[in-house]
Amino acid sequence: MKWNVLTPIPDTMGFAGAYIATTDDFLLVMGGANFPDGRAPWDGGKKTWTNKIFALTDKQGNWTSLGHLPIPMGYGAVTSFQNSVFIAGGSNEEGHLSSAFKLTWQENRWHIEDLPKLPFQLANCSSVRIGSLWYIVGGIKFPDSPTAESVCWRMDLTATDKGWEVCPPIPGEGRMLSVVAEGKGNLVVLSGVSLQDGKRQYLQDAYVLDDNMRWSRIADLPESVAAAPSPAWFDCKSNNLFVFGGDNGALANQDLKHNHPGFSNRILTYDFGMDLWHYSADKIIISEKQQHEKTWVPVTTGTAYWAGGIILPSGEIRPGIRTPQVLWGTIKQD
Repeated sequence: MKWNVLTPIPDTMGFAGAYIATTDDFLLVMGGANFPDGRAPWDGGKKTWTNKIFALTDKQGNWTSLGHLPIPMGYGAVTSFQNSVFIAGGSNEEGHLSSAFKLTWQENRWHIEDLPKLPFQLANCSSVRIGSLWYIVGGIKFPDSPTAESVCWRMDLTATDKGWEVCPPIPGEGRMLSVVAEGKGNLVVLSGVSLQDGKRQYLQDAYVLDDNMRWSRIADLPESVAAAPSPAWFDCKSNNLFVFGGDNGALANQDLKHNHPGFSNRILTYDFGMDLWHYSADKIIISEKQQHEKTWVPVTTGTAYWAGGIILPSGEIRPGIRTPQVLWGTIKQD
């Protein structure tokens, strides 16, 4: 893959847990949280959520402010469908959320419609749309939840008034910060973090939910990719799924603070035909021309396929540290 840096979002710090989507050819970065006083959480910095919406209309252009979310929020579910954006769950200063909204850009403003609430409040979940069906999986109910959830819910975006359908739960352990994808028309859920009395366990298992609402296990990943940008990217031409970076948990129990080296820049690919994971020969490296400073691969951010490539916008580059950087990757053509 070939990677470029686009114009950074107009915030000196950037945000983790932002809702990433597209509509009307806009690329959108909405909400999320950071530490605006510049102090890391271990130095007493206070995490603050935003309701800001930033939009990019041209990959050579600059971001603009484009209104606000109904409330400050982040770390929830988001998708795009028929020129509208759908947001559900997440968290803010007051706790975890069950609210859901439909946002449509019309006449130079956001028209916001309330959707049926989630069955219960949920944050640190993952979501992906397959056709008109919007899936939300995993997460935690409360900031101090001792265990993570195995939930799988879906909403038909052509019939939102029908609310949320409860699907069979994800096999294995309940998980948050998992990576999801559409793969050959099916829901794929992989990796993430389980909680045992609040302590994180990094997962390497992976599952597929088929049309008959049956889960099956596919090959385990070689390492955890918790909180990697999600949804992962399914490339129809190669029949491969691409997972960018993530946290394997190797440093999770070390008190590194500002000495943390950053998260993985490796690309994992899954071949559906062979049921096999392998590391791409490529890593996420920016051309020398654009390498003014080290390029960090983010976690706790979303992805979008936009302007002919995959976008990895903003996110967290080391524990507690965000970035305004926006990466844009394309598959090299032979």
